[in-house]
Order: sequence, then C-alpha cells, then structure tokens
Amino acid sequence: MQHADMVVIGAGVIGLSTALRLAQAGMAVTVLERGSAGREASWAGGGILSPLHAWRYRPALLRLAWEGMRRYRDFAEEIHTASHIDPEWQACGMWILDSQEFPLLEDVIEWGASWGWHWQRHTATQMRELAPMLRTDTALFCQEVAQVRNPRLLAGLVKYVSSLGVHIRDNSEVTEIKRDGTYWVAKTGNVGVRADRVLVSGGPWTAKILAQLGIQVPIRPVRGQILLLQGQANSLPQIVLEGTHYLVQRRDGQLLIGSTSEEAGFDKSCTSTAANELLAFAHRVFPPSRSYAVTRQWSGLRPGSPDNIPFITSVPDHPGMYIASGHFRYGLTTAPITAELVRDLVLGRPTSLDLAPYGLPLANKE
Repeated sequence: MQHADMVVIGAGVIGLSTALRLAQAGMAVTVLERGSAGREASWAGGGILSPLHAWRYRPALLRLAWEGMRRYRDFAEEIHTASHIDPEWQACGMWILDSQEFPLLEDVIEWGASWGWHWQRHTATQMRELAPMLRTDTALFCQEVAQVRNPRLLAGLVKYVSSLGVHIRDNSEVTEIKRDGTYWVAKTGNVGVRADRVLVSGGPWTAKILAQLGIQVPIRPVRGQILLLQGQANSLPQIVLEGTHYLVQRRDGQLLIGSTSEEAGFDKSCTSTAANELLAFAHRVFPPSRSYAVTRQWSGLRPGSPDNIPFITSVPDHPGMYIASGHFRYGLTTAPITAELVRDLVLGRPTSLDLAPYGLPLANKE
C-alpha cells in the first residue's frame, strides 16, 4: 500500500494539469491511468482552443472556455520551458463557414462582442480575396481562436509533472475505490494507493468509477474519428469549421480532418464511412487537399455530459472526494482553468469562478 496526499484517477489533460497545480502547491500526488498517460481523448482531438459555434452553448461552458483560452499561451510556454517539448501553440484564428446545419446568427458580431470577442463577417466576394484556397460563401473570422498540438502538449505535461515528483502509473485501472477510516483507497489489481483525497478525472470511464460508490453522474463515451493527411506547410493558415467538421493544419503541413460524434459506447473502431465523409468535406471546402495523401485514421472517446458542461466539484457526503470530468469536446481548452479551480477547491481557497453550475445532479446531493 502506497500513500499520497492526493490520488488522481485519469491521466488525461485535466488529470495531469490538476496534478501539476497540486504538486506545485506542495502536495504529494499519484496519478493512476487505465492505459497510457495522455493517450486517450486529450491526445485524439484536433487541438482547437475554442468552443465551436460558441453561440450554441450555455454561459457556464463559455465562461470556462474563455478563461482557459486566456491562460493558454502562458500555459503552453510553461510546459515548453519545463519539458523542452514545444506544444506548438499558435494564435491562428478560425473561419466558421455559414451552413444550413449550423447557420450564422444574424447578429453574430454583436453576440461575440458581448463576450469580448472581435469577430468579423465576410461576404463570398471578400472570401475570394481573403482566403482564395477555400470554397465558401459567407464566413465568420474568429481571431481569438488558437490551436495547440495536443500530443506534444500531453507529452510535455507528463514529463513536467514527473519532474515535480508526481508518480504516474500507467496500465493501472482502478478496480476498487473505497473509504478506509479518514483515507481513500484506490486499488489497481493487487496494488493499492491510500490518500487523504481523491480526484476522479477518468474521462468517459468516470461514471463507471463512481458507480462503485453509488454516485450517479451522467457522463458517457462519445466517439470521435479523425483523418490525417500530409499536406504542404502554410497552405491553410487558419482553422476552418463548417457544421460539425473542421480542418486544422500543423506547422509541418499535416492536415487533420475532424470529426464525427457517435454514440457507440466504448467502441473505438474506425470506419470507412467516417473516413469517406471527412475526406469528402475536405475535398469540397479545401480543394488543394485532393492531392494530399491520407496517412492515418484514429478515434477517441470524449466524456459527454448534459449541455457539454463538465462537473468540477466536491462530492457531498464523501469527504475528500472531488470530480473534474465531463468536459466533452473542451477538456483541452479548459484544462488550465479547471486545474486552478480544483486546486483552490481542494486547498479551501476562493475560486475564480462560481462552481455552482458545475455541481452534481440533485439526486447525489440529497
């Protein structure tokens, strides 16, 4: 039996970022990961640091996302300096193309301004001058949107937190979690970790973990598939979003085409149907991609939650237990602020955001 001040269940971007802030606050932290650290949904996404079609979301998600976006440049630089792995943060901006499925609001400029965003709307004629590589009519440019190369960010985080003494245990699925006097015990096989506190940040597996204690939390797996093409560097300087699909180009020319949103349980299979759908989108919107070779397809399981609003809270009647999960598409975007909120919650400090919107369903509070 090992001992820690805090055991974190789940080594995605939320779990690792929170472990980082807790370790910096002087806590002894152990992270338990069912697979490999930083290799699930946090690794699999497109690295877009912004809500997609922001006007479709509730204020609780938008506030969290905006606070994460404001922190990201410093967050990426901190990880780069500490780990010598560059997360490739870029303030690239994003084009949102008008579509029947997700039409632009008539007053979208005013709506964005109410959140402090300086958006610009352009006609088809203007788009032919501003972005001649795209095939589109009306489009919205969101200059505040940035991207990060999430696999590099995760690799840097793993290296960074390890250098601070955080113990990361891969291939350590939690098979039992229970209260033992004033401690929590998390068992992985025949090995256990005893801790004063426990944070459950298990992505789509969070509900299964908490169900052991009779705690019901509406988090479910939502499969997302992405296609990777090898393109030419600098051929698509901005992120492009149309409906549910997007294009993100990395510095080396790799082009990500995402993504699907499928209720497929814990099935991480890749399908030819999704590949064909994503490729058709890219070829139509960005014709140069027709000459790009497909190099890879993968999928990830996002932690879906009601209205995409995560749970960031302590658990009633379970002293020392906390949850940070259910971030759905926006775990990467909101990781810096989520980590700060959990740190301050654990340490009994005032939090920079009101946590009431991120609490558990009423059934778990009675």
